[in-house]
Amino acid sequence: MPKISVIVPCHNVEKFLSKCLESLIRQTFHDIDIVTVENASTDGTLDILKKYASSDARIKVLTSDIPSQQNARRMGICATSGEYIMFCDADDWYAPDMCEVMYKAITESGADIACCDARLEYAEELSKKEKELRNVTQYYSSNRSGMHKLDNKRIMQTNVVIWNKIMRRDIVEKILPYYRPVKVHDDCLLWYLYALNADSIFYVNKELYHYLLRPDSIMSRTKMAGTKNPCRMENLRLSQHVLDYVISRENQAEKDREFIVLIYEERLKVMSEQLDNEDRALACAEANRDMKEKLKTEDFFTPLDSNILNINFPYFCGRG
Repeated sequence: MPKISVIVPCHNVEKFLSKCLESLIRQTFHDIDIVTVENASTDGTLDILKKYASSDARIKVLTSDIPSQQNARRMGICATSGEYIMFCDADDWYAPDMCEVMYKAITESGADIACCDARLEYAEELSKKEKELRNVTQYYSSNRSGMHKLDNKRIMQTNVVIWNKIMRRDIVEKILPYYRPVKVHDDCLLWYLYALNADSIFYVNKELYHYLLRPDSIMSRTKMAGTKNPCRMENLRLSQHVLDYVISRENQAEKDREFIVLIYEERLKVMSEQLDNEDRALACAEANRDMKEKLKTEDFFTPLDSNILNINFPYFCGRG
């Protein structure tokens, strides 16, 4: 059994894949396996994967006819055997010592999860508008180091991406049945579910992950799509999946109920940027229905100008 399993979803990434795989096979920490999942590519992605797998026994190649990053991640999780799990997007790459540093961080600290910083890389063809929309360097730098308790505030302050984290297999397997399909932001869903089962986090104040900003990535398409983006309501679906998970737990704590409100508040604010006034009203109505029927509360959210506000902010969460 390897110490770390690295899962790499691969869809039409022949231009970037070799750099990604080279960064993984050349890690200073060798006790890893690399589970790649080719999902419905129409270019030479699968051929590249087979070539690398033939020369390195640590590389496993899975295939799927479903062009979904979330489905690929689920397949990869089920096919791994490592004590710890990490993720890498196929157009990105690891620093040479990322696995070594992350493994040392989580094992020596005893934390439930470790998180590192990321360095933004820019594709040559990236437009000025896309750079402005997605150049959020501070989001990928935690400005923290060492061990911290993973309370609700800390969960919401930590970036939701999963490719800069190392996770315990036992927790990932526990939440996998609740990692339900969403069209976008599946990393956000996985992070929230995982965080609900973790008590501590260790921050590694190093840029160990190289994140490539390119025009045709999933997040670029989401950001550029405008107010009628077909995925504009997915943040609400994500919140509902987390709510359903919390409701399913036998011993619900008050902090878990507060966490649900925080997630709805955060996700509604994020999605409000892609909603018109009519959709904002519909989103608030649906969110308030969730609050009333499942959390047994009064209305929480209301549209205001181009935003969505939590009108019970100080009352329920005790933060006023």
